Amino acid sequence: MNLFGKIKDSADEYTFSVSQFAKLCGTTRDTLRHYYEEGIIVPKVDPENGYHYYSASQITSFYFISTMRQAGCSIKEINELIHNSTKEGIKKLGNAKILELQNELVIINKKINSLKMGMWILENFDKHAPGVPFLLDIPSISIIRTPVTVKDNAHHTADIAADISRHLAVSAADGSLSSFPSGVTIAYEDLLKKNYVYNNVVSLSLQPSELPNSITYPACKALCCHHESRSQDIDKSYKKILSYIKKNDLKVCSDLYIISLINLYQKNEHTYYKYLFICVE
Repeated sequence: MNLFGKIKDSADEYTFSVSQFAKLCGTTRDTLRHYYEEGIIVPKVDPENGYHYYSASQITSFYFISTMRQAGCSIKEINELIHNSTKEGIKKLGNAKILELQNELVIINKKINSLKMGMWILENFDKHAPGVPFLLDIPSISIIRTPVTVKDNAHHTADIAADISRHLAVSAADGSLSSFPSGVTIAYEDLLKKNYVYNNVVSLSLQPSELPNSITYPACKALCCHHESRSQDIDKSYKKILSYIKKNDLKVCSDLYIISLINLYQKNEHTYYKYLFICVE
């Protein structure tokens, strides 16, 4: 088999048995049989005993087929390439598959960065007791924000269900960003007044975002606090954060972020974990 010309292997070049050729290519006899039946790698058949033999030049053909299969080509597409296509046709299909793989890579990187962000938060979770504020250097992060429509009534997530839905739709529009981890914010002014109402729905990412409703925080220092639903009311964590800020004369540079991590269910017990942070100087 030759993709680009009419030159054929001579009969005496077909010296590898099916088992030998399968071993050389790191594949199975069944795969070779399937490729033979589909007409994309055709061995020489000994007319006397019916045995199949392959040539050394077909090893390259096997790896070409394997590469195209890994790139998402169907057997039908490969058959068409081998029997009816040109160099230009192969390049056109190859470039199309490269673009598809690059798009897949963007999605994979999105998932990786989403998990990295979540794992970074979880790694810090066990290092400090719940409800105890602590300072932490945080990496540069992108934050997608969706303003809450009716802020005055936004005391619980149930109050902003429509805003959460709208936020998830917007963040999904940016294929490079994930909706996890996500949460809400409380304006610092409202925090000082003990008016605990949500003003934004947010998602965090280690990747940059070009969405108009996104901001990027450079690496900075943050006052953080972990919260478990079993430990204490969350407003007590708010008060401890404010007390720490006042005691240490810190300058606040952001809203308070309340990031939902995970909800765990054990028998009749429901525990949720949240990560609170506010950027300071």
